[in-house]
Amino acid sequence: MELIIALLAFGTAALLTIGLTMRSERAIIRERLTEVNESGTAPSAVDLEFEIAFRDRVVLPCLRSLARIGLRLTPKGTLRSIEEKLDMAGRPWNLAARDFVGLRVLSLVVFVIIGLSLVKLMETGPVLELVMLMLIVFIGAVLPDYFLQSAINSRQTSIRRSLADTLDLLTVSVEAGLGLDGAMQKVVEKLKNPLSEELGRALREMQIGKLRAEALKDMASRVRVQELSSFVASICQAEQLGVSIARVLRVQGDTIRSQRSQRARETAAKLPVKMLFPLVFCIFPAIFVVIAGSGAISIWRAFSK
Repeated sequence: MELIIALLAFGTAALLTIGLTMRSERAIIRERLTEVNESGTAPSAVDLEFEIAFRDRVVLPCLRSLARIGLRLTPKGTLRSIEEKLDMAGRPWNLAARDFVGLRVLSLVVFVIIGLSLVKLMETGPVLELVMLMLIVFIGAVLPDYFLQSAINSRQTSIRRSLADTLDLLTVSVEAGLGLDGAMQKVVEKLKNPLSEELGRALREMQIGKLRAEALKDMASRVRVQELSSFVASICQAEQLGVSIARVLRVQGDTIRSQRSQRARETAAKLPVKMLFPLVFCIFPAIFVVIAGSGAISIWRAFSK
């Protein structure tokens, strides 16, 4: 029985992973339009139903059903915080805050089942079983937040690394005669990274009527990278004061490169301290055994005679 429960839990996690990695809705619509143009007839309702991604047909409805349970125990302000974190992570798998709450509940249920199965199979003492079950349940509770925070950190690091190159392309485009909007569009076309995606989103917001300063400030508040926030503040101030945008971009590019060099030197300065612990606890004992071991054996043999 415990083995069946463990297999069901593993199958649930596997189906969730497969569903979240299925094709996007945009790709499905594009293929459907291509089929209609080629054949001249629209596919049947059954074909349309099965062409919808497994994530949209099964996974997301299940997550939303589980979210109804989780929302009863979730404070109101938490949903807004989750929305902000999902924006910072770039909306992985197009999840909404309610879907993420459902993912939390699903992860907790799966790990509770796994924990109960392992506890029954090991048959240890009740105290150890309780501790192990609590540990496994805790892992299941924090695992979705851990992966979300990892996605946020990875995306912010990618934006920091690509910011200098993006500013160079913006500077070259503006100096070549393009406006700032045209330069941002050129960046979106030429570069494929999280920063270009954010610039593309800002451009779309500007096309529907939002002011450029507001769109850029919203982008900075979504990403929450200090260097990008400084760049946006400089652009907004330059527009208000009538300063040359190309000059501001060039100065910002030099500043970003200086900050990146300082971060690299700071990281290099921290390495000796970080290497101290593995040296003391892992490498030095092995060296001591190799050096002093042969001498200890010789001394023992001499006194044993």
